[in-house]
Amino acid sequence: METSLRRIDERVALDPTDWGGRPEEREISARMYQTKEGVPKNGIIIDATAPIAHVVNEILHQIEANEH
Repeated sequence: METSLRRIDERVALDPTDWGGRPEEREISARMYQTKEGVPKNGIIIDATAPIAHVVNEILHQIEANEH
């Protein structure tokens, strides 16, 4: 959750009109993060805070696993 809010803060610092700049938008983001609301039932959660090579390898691994 901290990473998500930090990323919103970084975007809003560059563009105050970007989504997440208003308190109600931050609340929506926090709720969706906590409840996983909006994540498809067959969605795959990947830790995007890991090094990019790990993220890419995990995505490729998931694709390969789903092809079989």
